[in-house]
This record gives sequence, C-alpha cells and structure tokens, in this order.
Amino acid sequence: MPLTSLGFLFVFLPAGGLLYYFLRGAGRRIFLLCYSLLFVGLLSPLCLLLLLAVTVPDYLLAKPIAMAHPRAHAILLAAVAKDIALAVLCSVLTELGRLMLPVGITIAAFTSVGYLIDLYHMECDPIDDPIRYGVFCCFFGKLPIGPIVSAQQFIPQLEHLQMTAEGITRGMVQFLRGLAKIVILAASLQQLITQWETLLSLQVTVLGTWLHVLCYIFYIYFTLSGYSDMARGTGAIFGLDLPENFHHPLQSSSVADFFGRFNISANRFVRKYVYQALGAEDNGPLSTSVNILLITMLMGLWYGINLNYLVWGAFLGLFIIFEVLYIERHVEKIPPYLCRLYTFIAILISFCWYCGSSLSASAASLRVMLGLGGAAAANQSCLYLLQTHWLLLLASAYLCSGAATPLMVRFTRRWPGLSHAVTLVWNLILLATSLAFLL
Repeated sequence: MPLTSLGFLFVFLPAGGLLYYFLRGAGRRIFLLCYSLLFVGLLSPLCLLLLLAVTVPDYLLAKPIAMAHPRAHAILLAAVAKDIALAVLCSVLTELGRLMLPVGITIAAFTSVGYLIDLYHMECDPIDDPIRYGVFCCFFGKLPIGPIVSAQQFIPQLEHLQMTAEGITRGMVQFLRGLAKIVILAASLQQLITQWETLLSLQVTVLGTWLHVLCYIFYIYFTLSGYSDMARGTGAIFGLDLPENFHHPLQSSSVADFFGRFNISANRFVRKYVYQALGAEDNGPLSTSVNILLITMLMGLWYGINLNYLVWGAFLGLFIIFEVLYIERHVEKIPPYLCRLYTFIAILISFCWYCGSSLSASAASLRVMLGLGGAAAANQSCLYLLQTHWLLLLASAYLCSGAATPLMVRFTRRWPGLSHAVTLVWNLILLATSLAFLL
C-alpha cells in the first residue's frame, strides 16, 4: 500500500493513529512493529520476506558483536555483506520489474548496517528488545526513501512514545505537503517529461534538451523530498522525530554542498562508514581524489544498479575534487551568486547522465546541451510546450529555491493571526487539489 494511495490516506493511516492513541507503553511499540510489517506485506509479500531476512539475522548477530566475541569482526563483515547483497538484489529485482517501488529494503538494510558497525566500535548501546529493534529498522513511515536514522537518534524516542495534538497537527500538515509535492508537482512534471521526450524524438533542439533535463531535476527533487516530508509527517503523528532528508539542494553554493543537502541521511551514512574509514582527506591529494570519487559513485548507485547513475555520481565527484583541491581556499573571494550559478549549471549538466536511457544517449544529450551536436536552438513545438507549461516550471523553480520559507516567517511575525488563517486555507486547498489528482 503506497503512501500516496487513497487507501493509506483514508484507511491505513487514520485507523493506525486511532488504535495507537488508545495504547500505552510497550503496546505502542508492538503496534508500530506489527503495523509496519503489515504495511510492507500489503505492498508485497516478497518485500516482507526480504525485510525479515535483513532484520532477524542482524538482531541475532548483534549479541555476539556487542559481547566482543573473538570472531566479532568476522560476524560483522558477514552481516554487512549479507545486507548489501540483499539491497543489491532488491535493486536488481526492481529494475527488472519484479518489485514495486518503494520497497524499503535498502533503508532497513543500511539502518541495520549502521547500527552493527556502531555497536562494534562501541558507539551505541545494544538493543536488547527485539520490538525496539524492529521498529528502529522497519518503521513504515521511513521505509520508502528514508531518512536513515542511527540508533542514538531513534531508540531513545521509543522509551516514552507520546501522541500529542501538536504532533498530530504538525505531522498532518507535513504529510499533506509531501503528498502535494508528489501527486501535484511530480506527477505534472512526469507528464511534461514524457512530452519533451516525444518532442525530442522528432527533432532534437538545444532548448528542448536543457528543459527536459531541468524538468527531470524538479521531478526527482519533488518525488524524493515529498516522500521525505511524508515520512517526517507520519513520524510526528506517532510521536517520532525523524531528521530532515532534503534541504533545498538547488540553493547549494557548491557541488559538495549539493551532496550535503540532497538525501542528507544517505550522504552522512556514506561519509561516516566509507569516506572516514578510507581516511577522508588526510592522505594527500591523490588519496583524497580517489576517496571522493568512490563515495560519489556509491551515492549514484544508491538510486539503482545502473551505469548511468554510476557515471552521474562520478561526474559530480570530479567537480567536488576540483572544489576541495583548488577552490575551497579561495571561496570567500568568489561572489555568492557566482557560486550558486556555477553549482546550478554543474548539477543541471550532470543530470543528463541521471535521466538518460543509456550512456550513449546521455553523451548525445550532453553534446547537444553544450552546442556541439549541430542541433537547432529551438523550434515551434518546443516554444509552444514552454509557453503552455511556463507556470509549472516557474512554480517548481520557486519552490525548489526555498524562497517561500523566509517570506512566510516574516509574514507570521508581522501578522500572526492572519498567517494562521492563510495557512489553514492554503492547506485545505492543497488537500482538495491533491485528492483531485489522486481520484
């Protein structure tokens, strides 16, 4: 049952919230685990089996690791290898159309991997209660795309779970805004992307290629950040505080900054458990370059076992290497608007690899974007499509920029009563529009 379905919105979530409200103490933790497993089982029984294959063995293996067993290191390596293999299998099955997205196996697997590594290095306490461990790995709100949480962040919250009116209200608003991002903006952009692809199949133009990639960036951002907002909203409803996973990445002042804002929890995971383990930036320029390239390629593969994603990560990695080795020391001398412009262009060009159907198709698109393909600048069909969808593109650019947040803060400070009324009306409009798109 996807988070964006009417069944989840009007049956699964409210019924779960109502039952949860009347439970107390351990009953709430048991309910969250059972409800999360039910969520995955309704989505796909195969997903449920894969999820159990991640969590059950890891819970059992955590005990000898916590007790510093003589073979703790080997046990840890075996558990990590198993989880990575299951995550890769899940990604491959998804590519082959055998699993539905989002499945959540990757999130559960890497949540568990982080816990086992922290446990081995004595950075967290062992989770003796299987119910707590199950909720930690499998909470249904964060399964689709995260965020990945650490045991230190999540487990203490399970001690005294509280369902408050403020949390429910905040969670419902955040969930609704995430839903609107997906069903209104991302769905509309997906249709526009299809139209650009049809148009480009008839005649390739420079403007059409740039706008196709731009629409794809907006589509990916609103889809992923929408699911992240829904995860945080669901968590707030059930008394859980989940960290932010996307923070206006198109506002970034460098490509490295973009990676820090785009899928924040995944980036932190890779930096902590891979980049730091490799020595980060402590072993000279060559080692630093190799390490950066490795983690950016891993971040590319995070979105699927696909050569285009791998090249996308490596492409952005080259920019980060250049920034770390040559620009970082001079960044204060560069005007901020130039930094943002450079970053936006680098990200825009990089996404021709992300959204391409193959490496050759992406390379051809890149040549066109750089004016090297001999394509026309634009044509009538391209201009017509831009003319009929300019409002969607403008709204997407504005919402991606994050400019609305400081304006709303200032408005609330100056007219608090009016701002509450405007917010209420706006949320009702979002709800009605989202339902209209879902029906």
